[in-house]
Amino acid sequence: MGMGVNMGDASADEEGGGGDAIVAEINITPLTDVFLVLLIIFMVTSQVMVESETASRAGVKVSLPKSQAAGPVTKKLTIPVLTITKNNELFIFNKKVAPEALETELRAALASAQSDEVLIRGDKTVLLGATVDLMSVAKRAGAEKINILTESAKE
Repeated sequence: MGMGVNMGDASADEEGGGGDAIVAEINITPLTDVFLVLLIIFMVTSQVMVESETASRAGVKVSLPKSQAAGPVTKKLTIPVLTITKNNELFIFNKKVAPEALETELRAALASAQSDEVLIRGDKTVLLGATVDLMSVAKRAGAEKINILTESAKE
């Protein structure tokens, strides 16, 4: 940051009085540049944080079945999301879970979220029997409400 100082000549004063006049100016251009750079950094990092939160919430990519009655999910972000892929791999949020450990892991996720609700995301190629098995495991783990996530059908 620079500061310019102009020393005025006393004989150049209109009043003819004696005394030196000092005029100081602060150059704010470098300060403005720093603020703009910080603003850009905050904008970029906030967008990355939002995208990472969305990715961690969604977990694994699956092709959801389409439904005419699908509505927006307005649930808390802490509700456990149980995902089954087309290869029958199980995930709670984005953590892979072995089928034999599913009940205990789901019970722990429900306890940490202090929730009695589970959201099930399944690939559209997953058989109904596998989904019913997941629902029964979720019930045994303590889930009172089970919602199946679908994608809105585009007309």
